[in-house]
Amino acid sequence: MKPIKHALLFILISMGSQAQETLLRNNFSVRDFFIKKDSIFLIEKRDVSYFNYLEKNRTVQTYFIGGYGLEIYDDSKNNQIITVSNEFSRPVSSLRFYNKSFKEVKDVYYYTEGRSLDAIIIPDLNYAILSLSDKKIIVVNYEKKPDYEISHNITLSSIARSMAFKDGYLYYATDLGEVFKYNFATKEKTILLAYEKMITDFTIFDKYIVFTTKEGEIVKFSFENGFISKLDLSTDFILNSIQYQKDQLICGTFKGKILVINVETMSILDQLNYHKRSILKIVNYKNNEFYSSSIDKTIKKWKLIH
Repeated sequence: MKPIKHALLFILISMGSQAQETLLRNNFSVRDFFIKKDSIFLIEKRDVSYFNYLEKNRTVQTYFIGGYGLEIYDDSKNNQIITVSNEFSRPVSSLRFYNKSFKEVKDVYYYTEGRSLDAIIIPDLNYAILSLSDKKIIVVNYEKKPDYEISHNITLSSIARSMAFKDGYLYYATDLGEVFKYNFATKEKTILLAYEKMITDFTIFDKYIVFTTKEGEIVKFSFENGFISKLDLSTDFILNSIQYQKDQLICGTFKGKILVINVETMSILDQLNYHKRSILKIVNYKNNEFYSSSIDKTIKKWKLIH
């Protein structure tokens, strides 16, 4: 175990309709993390760290994993953590399989033609879906690792910074403002919309899609009639979002704000201003709690009261 290099700070602030708690002040920005049984597992640069934030002696355990960490996934079924990383100086990305029992990386898959921009891990299928800087999306089947199979190889007209997996279909948005739906069974892709602006993030609902643009728009597009409604943030834009309850979105902005959006009425319910810089990740947990990380090197816990 490496020496502790994290400063933990627990502050609970009541704000009427929310409560905010700073769980971690870190040496580096945390690009991705997950919560499991009151413990935070996070990836920072070349390391994986975890700690129980309810313990009195809050020991942080840190283990080397390699690469420049982009995303981290929990695969409890196989007692492993899967990370997606990029190399520092080369257009190379990797999947790294960290064995919890041995506390080390046991297997690595390298893609040598580009960097990962977004990734989805589907443990039930043994699929790792990588969106890459060379205008491709590949699906790596890692069931028989260290032998890997590329089950799907999707060529794009522009890079895709955001993907989603829902009801057996892959959705992805490109820098040309297009959103596609990909069928794993038939390997066919269908264009759902063409907005002609760079899409920073999107969320798929049953009857519509909500996507965001670099110009600061939050747009709802109806699958039933093609109707569009939108909000305009003007001097800010959304970097990431998650669905909250049935008809709400929690969004993180470039300027460090967290917005709670009612997507039925396309209105802002809450604006939370306790991060100082861009939001890197938002994680749903349970009930009305969620977590966020930021370039300001903190991880915060939020509780919405309304």
